[in-house]
Amino acid sequence: MKNESGIPIKKPTPILSKSIEINFPDLAKTLSKASFNAFFGKWDSLPADGIDALSALGLATGDKEIAWLLLYRSLLRAMKNLVDEHPELESDTFDIKDLQKQMNETLAKNSLSINNQFFAHPEQSAIMPLIQPLFAERLTETGLSKAESDAMTQRLPIYFAIALHKEWGDRPQDYEVLKEKLDTPFTQADERAQAQLHYAAWLQKQVEEPLFLEAFSLKQVFVPLRAYYYRKVTEEELKEKNLHRKIVREKQSVRVVVDLESELEAWIHEPKRDDAIRLISGGPGSGKSSLTKMFAAKLAAQGTIPVLFVPLHYFDASDDLIDAVGNFVKLDGFLPYNPLETEYRTQRLLIIFDGLDELAMQGKLAENTAQAFVREVQRKVAQFNQRETCIQVLISGREVVVQAHEMDFRREGHILHVLPYLVAEDNHEHYIDDQGLLKQDQRQIWWQYYGRASGCGYTGLPPELDHSNLAEITAQPLLNYLVALSLQRGELSFSEETNLNTVYTDLLKAIYERGWADDQHTALRGIAEKDFIRILEEIALTAWHGNGRTTTIKEIEHQCNNSGLKHLLARFQESFQEDAKTSVTRLLTAFYFRQSGHNQLHERTFEFTHKSFGEYLTARRIVREVQLIHKKLKARKIDPDEGWDERDALHRWVVLCGSSVIDQYLFNFVLDEVQLQYVQDPTEVADWQGMFCHLIGVMLQQGMPMERLEPRPNFQEENRQARNAEDSLLAVLGTFSHFTKTISKIQFPSPSAFGTLLARLQGQRVDDSNPMSFSCLSYLDLSECILITRDLISANLQEADLQGANLQEADLQGANLQEANLQETDLWWADLREADLQGANLQEADLRWADLWEADLREANLRRADLREANLEGADLKEADLREANLEGANLQRADLEGADFRGANLDGAKLNETILQNKKRATGSEDID
Repeated sequence: MKNESGIPIKKPTPILSKSIEINFPDLAKTLSKASFNAFFGKWDSLPADGIDALSALGLATGDKEIAWLLLYRSLLRAMKNLVDEHPELESDTFDIKDLQKQMNETLAKNSLSINNQFFAHPEQSAIMPLIQPLFAERLTETGLSKAESDAMTQRLPIYFAIALHKEWGDRPQDYEVLKEKLDTPFTQADERAQAQLHYAAWLQKQVEEPLFLEAFSLKQVFVPLRAYYYRKVTEEELKEKNLHRKIVREKQSVRVVVDLESELEAWIHEPKRDDAIRLISGGPGSGKSSLTKMFAAKLAAQGTIPVLFVPLHYFDASDDLIDAVGNFVKLDGFLPYNPLETEYRTQRLLIIFDGLDELAMQGKLAENTAQAFVREVQRKVAQFNQRETCIQVLISGREVVVQAHEMDFRREGHILHVLPYLVAEDNHEHYIDDQGLLKQDQRQIWWQYYGRASGCGYTGLPPELDHSNLAEITAQPLLNYLVALSLQRGELSFSEETNLNTVYTDLLKAIYERGWADDQHTALRGIAEKDFIRILEEIALTAWHGNGRTTTIKEIEHQCNNSGLKHLLARFQESFQEDAKTSVTRLLTAFYFRQSGHNQLHERTFEFTHKSFGEYLTARRIVREVQLIHKKLKARKIDPDEGWDERDALHRWVVLCGSSVIDQYLFNFVLDEVQLQYVQDPTEVADWQGMFCHLIGVMLQQGMPMERLEPRPNFQEENRQARNAEDSLLAVLGTFSHFTKTISKIQFPSPSAFGTLLARLQGQRVDDSNPMSFSCLSYLDLSECILITRDLISANLQEADLQGANLQEADLQGANLQEANLQETDLWWADLREADLQGANLQEADLRWADLWEADLREANLRRADLREANLEGADLKEADLREANLEGANLQRADLEGADFRGANLDGAKLNETILQNKKRATGSEDID
C-alpha cells in the first residue's frame, strides 16, 4: 500500500489580525511637493485616475499608498458633504489647500493602522481626533461661529464612515491591492453583509444630519422622552395610591410613567413571541419620529440586532407585507435583498414603521388602509414567530390614528403614549410615577442642549418664555425649536396672547428675510413677502389635497394656475432666470421641504420636513378663503354685477375643502388663525359667523354645487367631496362662535334637516371617532330640531340651544353639554352616560328612562324635570336644582348630592343608599324622608 501521509492541516494565522501600517511621515515628503495641489487642490480632487496621480507624485501604488488614497478620498468626500449641507457655505468657494497642508503636516507625525476594527467602525478611527480640530478651524475661518463649526465637526466621524462605504463601492478597482492584503468586513463580506454595514452607518447618519437649516444635528439637542402606558388597577389600589378618579377609564386602568428608550430596550433584549409589537403614540412635534430615528441609530451602532427603518409615507401598505417591504428596500437602494424573504431572514430583526398616520390621511378609506396594514403586520409577525422571536415591530403614529387600534393592542405596555417635556405638577396625580420621572422639567435640558449647540449660551428655559399659555408650546420638541428661532430674531414679543400661529408667522418672516430679502441672494429678488407666503400656502394646499405631506412640481403648477397665481410663478421664473420647474424646485428646497423620491409617474416628489408646517400654511389658506368669500358676497350685495353669489361661494369652498378632511391637527391651526383675526377685529369674525350660517342654510336648501366641478368626478367621488366640504363648513363655523360666544342661527329648511346632515356626515360608525364638525356644534341654535336616535357620542354641544328639541333615544355618551339650553327638551330614553351637563338648563326636560350614569350635573337646573326611572347612579349632582323634579323610581345610588336642592321633588320609589340619604336630608333640611 502506498504511503500517503497527506498534507498536515495547520490552523492558519487569521488574516483579520493583520494591519497595514501607513507611515505618514514618509508619504508627507512626497505630498509636500508643489505638484500635489495640481492633483488634490479641489474637493473633487481625487478622480478615477487617482492611482495615476499617485504615480505622478512619485509614490508607489502599494498597499500603504492605496490605503492612504482611500482615507484621503473619504475624508474629503465627508467634508464636502458637510459643507454642502450648510446654507451659508459653498464647497466651490471653500479653499481646501490650507486644510490639506495642515492635514499632511499633522498626519506626518503619526502612523495609522488599517485593520478589521477600522473597517467595522470607521467613525471610531484614530484619525478622527487628528482631523476634526483642523476642519473646525477652517470652518471658523470661513465665517462660521465657533458653535457652528464645532457642531459640524462633531458630525464628521459618521459622515466619514458613510463616505468610506461610498468610496469603496464606487471605485472597487482602485482598492484591489487592499482586498488581496486584508480580509476586512468590506473584502470578506458578501454583498449582503456589506449592505448591512453601509445601512447601519446610514441609520446613524440620519440623526447626525443638520436640523433644518442649522449646523447642529438632532442628536445634539435630543432629550430622551418619557411615556406612559395604561395598566389595570383595582379600586383598592386606587384608594391606596390616592389616584385621581378621572383618569380611571371603564376598564379600571391608570397611566404608568416610564423612560421610553429604556422600556423599548427591555422589550428588544427580552423578546417574547406573543409580545413582538409596540406602538408609540404622540401628537405632532412630540418627538416620536425623532425617538424612532435615535433608537434605530443606537441599535445600529451597537450591532446587536439588525434594524430596518421604514417611513410609512414611502411605503405601499396595500401589498402583502413581505412584498411591500421588498418593494421598499428596492426603491430605498441600501439593501439589495428583502430581509423578510425566507432565504434572507436572520435570527432577529427589528422593523420600525414610522408615521402610521401617513396611511390614514384621507378619510375612512385611508383609515381602513391603516387598519388593514396593522392587522397584516400582526398576522405576519405571528407567522414569523411561531417557534422563536425572530421579528419585532415598532410602529409610531399620531394619537388619533393609534387610538383606532387600541382594541387590537390591549396588553399592558403595547401602546406607549409620549409625554411632553413638562407635565404640570397638579396633573401628576393622573399618573403612577414610581421613578419620579415627571418631577423633571425637560424643557430646561432641551434649552441647555440648544444653547450649547447653537452658541446662544442658554442654561435653561429663558424667563421671557415662562408664560402659562406658552407651556404647551415649549413642552413639545419641535415647537420649542420654532420658539427658539423666533426668540433669536427678537422681532416677536412673547406674551400671554402669543399662540402657535404667531410663532409660525414670525418663522415665515425669518425664512424670507434669511434667504431672500438680502440683496446678496438673487433667488427671489423682487418677490414681495406676501407673494412668497401666498405661493407657500398654495403649495401646502396642494399637499393637503394629495396625501398631506408630499407634492410634485406639476401639481403645484396646476394648483397655482387654478388659483389664478400663474403670474406669480412667472415672476419666480423671471427672478431665477430659469424655467418654472427649476425655480419652484429651488423654492421648495430652500423652505422646509426635501426631495422625497418619485411618484408612480416618475415625477420628483417633495415633502414637508414636518407636517405641521403644511398644516399651518393650509390653515392660513383656509382663513384667507373665508376673507375672500366674505369680501365677494359683500360686493354682490352692493352691486349685483360684482362679487359672488352664494352658489359661487359654495363652489369655491368645495374646490378648497372637498378633496380632503379637516382633522384635529389642521383644525387647531385654523382655530389659532381665527383667534389672531379676532384679536385684531372681533366684528369681522362675527360677520364671518353670520355669513357661514347663511351659507350652511343655502347648502341645506339647495345642496352643494357639485355640478360646477371641472372635470366633474363620478358620483362616489362627488359625494365624498360634498361631505368633506359640508363637514368643514360646520367645523370652521365653530371656530368663529368659539371666540364670539354668540349663538349661530342657521335657517333650517325643515326640523329634520340638521339631523339628516349629521347622519350624512357621520356615516356608519366603525370606532369612537367623529367627523371634525361634531367637535364644533357649540353655540348652535338647534331649538325644535328633530334629532331622534341621533348618534352624538362625544359631540361638543357646549352652550348650544336645544330648547324643545326632540332627542328621544339619542346617544349622547360623553357629550359636552355644559351650559346648554335643554329646557323642555325631549330626552326620553336618551343615553347620557358620562355626559358633561355642568350648568345645563334642563328645566322641565323629559328625562324618563334616560341613562345618566356618572354624568356631571353640577349646578344643573333640573327644576320640574321628569326623571322617572332615570339612571343617575354615580352622577355628580352637587349644587343641582332639583326642585319639583319627578324622581319616582330613579336610581340615585352612589350619586353625589352635596348641596342639591330637592324641595318639592317626588322621590317615591327612588333608590338611595344611606350615605346619600343623609346628605340629602342635610341638603334639604328635611327629616321626613324615608
